[in-house]
Amino acid sequence: MTTELADNVRKYRRRTGMSQEELAHAAGVSPGTVRKAEQGGTLRMETLHALARALGVTTAALMASDAPEPVGRAEEPNRVNLIQLRAALTPAVGLIDQDAEAVAEEPNLRTFRRTLQDA
Repeated sequence: MTTELADNVRKYRRRTGMSQEELAHAAGVSPGTVRKAEQGGTLRMETLHALARALGVTTAALMASDAPEPVGRAEEPNRVNLIQLRAALTPAVGLIDQDAEAVAEEPNLRTFRRTLQDA
């Protein structure tokens, strides 16, 4: 098990206010299994799924590494980072040629040579 997964189990358990024993009871596993999860031990997928259900999260969220926090209305660092990322990925207005004709067929070497000879 990865350290991210172990950290996520601990983080979500603490977020719900459960002790390791309470989480174990809610998930139907032993307290030793919860300790093993939080220490980075190897667990079966069924066990991870049971822990995720007991924590009220998806198994994918439990396994995600460094998942971004939800963006709120306040100017949080994550919000600023997302704004900068969107600006970097969005093409500038006017750079895309809207009047360009779509190519009907892929160019091939024979056509290219004929065009060069004609020129």
